[in-house]
Amino acid sequence: MKILIGTLFVISLAVLGVCIYKTRKVKKEISRPVMGVLVFGFIIVFMHSVILFTSYKWVAGLAYSIYSVSAVWLLYNLLDFSITFIGKKTEDHVNTMIMQLVLAADSISIMLNNVFGHVFVVREVSAFGDTFYDTMYFPIYYVHYAVIVLLILFSLCSLYYRSVRSPMFYRRKYLLIAVVLTIIAAVNTLSMKSPVDYSIIGYAAEAVCIYYCAIVYTPQRLLSKTILNVTDAMNAALYVIDMEGNKLYSNPYADQLFDNEDPLCDQDGTALMEWCRERYKSNDEEFSGEGKFFRNGNEFVLKIQLQRMVDDKKQLQGGCFVIQDSTEEYNKLKKEMYLASHDSLTALYNKEHFYSRSRRFIEENPDRELLMICTDIKDFKMINDFFGTNTGDNVLRAFGEMLRNHIKGDAVYGRIANDIFGILMDSEDFDENRFVAESAAAFSSCLDTNTFPAVNYVGIYEIKDRSLPVSVMCDRARMAISTIKGDYSKLTAYYDDTIRDNIRYEQELISELHNAVNEGQFRMFLQPQMSADGRLLGGEALIRWFHPTRGQIMPGDFIPVFEKNGLISEVDKYIWELACKQLQIWKHEGKENMSVSVNISNKDFFYVDIY
Repeated sequence: MKILIGTLFVISLAVLGVCIYKTRKVKKEISRPVMGVLVFGFIIVFMHSVILFTSYKWVAGLAYSIYSVSAVWLLYNLLDFSITFIGKKTEDHVNTMIMQLVLAADSISIMLNNVFGHVFVVREVSAFGDTFYDTMYFPIYYVHYAVIVLLILFSLCSLYYRSVRSPMFYRRKYLLIAVVLTIIAAVNTLSMKSPVDYSIIGYAAEAVCIYYCAIVYTPQRLLSKTILNVTDAMNAALYVIDMEGNKLYSNPYADQLFDNEDPLCDQDGTALMEWCRERYKSNDEEFSGEGKFFRNGNEFVLKIQLQRMVDDKKQLQGGCFVIQDSTEEYNKLKKEMYLASHDSLTALYNKEHFYSRSRRFIEENPDRELLMICTDIKDFKMINDFFGTNTGDNVLRAFGEMLRNHIKGDAVYGRIANDIFGILMDSEDFDENRFVAESAAAFSSCLDTNTFPAVNYVGIYEIKDRSLPVSVMCDRARMAISTIKGDYSKLTAYYDDTIRDNIRYEQELISELHNAVNEGQFRMFLQPQMSADGRLLGGEALIRWFHPTRGQIMPGDFIPVFEKNGLISEVDKYIWELACKQLQIWKHEGKENMSVSVNISNKDFFYVDIY
């Protein structure tokens, strides 16, 4: 009999040892009371093994004391576990300090029994053909027994209460632990007069049951249930296959993508499910990529990731495809890229993208004769003022549509400023007369050209120096336009170096105007005005610019420059003042009947209060 019971004890100790080892690796709050139950359960079984096989009465007495103390603290940890297991703190339900003091006092009393013998005494009895050490209790023992009963009752109340109030998933665990504890209490009560305490195996079973429910079964089942809920609700397809490529699991999102009646197919007509299987079989490693698939003429962009599952020996067990529908994200990015490179009004390239595409076109076609063409609509601001911005926008759209429909051959074109467009094209494809005619037709489609004749100036730069920035090429084409602005008879101009020199000369004159006025470099000459009978009536004011380094500059060299740039009024006001001073001089000389004729530019009406 001792051999059989001893064998059960050894098996129990081995199981408890494994549970203790695995619980040490768990970093959770619940592992603390579980570890306490397991350790004290191990001590209880070990002490009874000592009692079972020792031949010394005093050793059996000491083992009984340690067993009794361990039972108290096992039940305390069980109570702690039953409260912690429901997600609460033990301190919120019981006064742990008072309880620990009571249990400590009881434990000290039990251990002092080895000295005073006031709780129990060990005696030798015979049963089942063997000799066992049993105990005979004194009345004070029932204080210890009451402590044990109270701990069991508190634990059972907590466990049965939670089993009633908890969801079904947790109810089974609470009931299992509570039932095992009830059986232990019953067996322990029945074994009080037996030489062998059969409840010891129950303590071990309870400890293992708690370990399994708290550390193994509940977390794993809850984790599996949570993962299943998450995968069912996740906004991505999960497709799990075995080693042979057969389906093991797919979430609802994957079922939609793998719809057999209306499958997603790639450009070659391969269904998505078959596509995944082919990639699984043809790839030895994990991969992540993006693919385009089609259903009912609609394009879908899918991000597909394959994760291969291997065991500890790196042998393939299966695979998992995670598929995300990034169509909306792809379309959004595509739209953002389009808006970043295109003009929102005309849908042509914007300035930055026109420059970059033109640069690439020039570099890719080193042997072709290319033209950089810029257009400028005359008085476009006045179109907006007279007809409204909607009409102005329609004019720009119409011109942009004309470029898309009528530019032949390879070309790059875009809107590079308000009413300025740029075109890069082969020189042999450019027909000046056709371009002007088609531009006029585009304007007349949305504007009454009889009321307001829209004129489109065209400047052309023949690309000789390909190293120039595209922006400089456009500037040169626009320089050509500056030479014909205001001229209705000529709408197209080609750039040459003379234009650049003239513009530089004009800019120098403009920059020196202010100093020239302040320093009196402009002088008035009077051309006499005579009557028919030879009388002197006055004079016509003529201007000359005496520059300190350039010498005398004739009016024909600077007046057109200042008129074009709106600066002529500064010169005219200066001459008018000189003319008034001359009249004042004549007045003092008694020549009040003399007059001075002065020139008034039509530009003065925009900048000066002539009256």
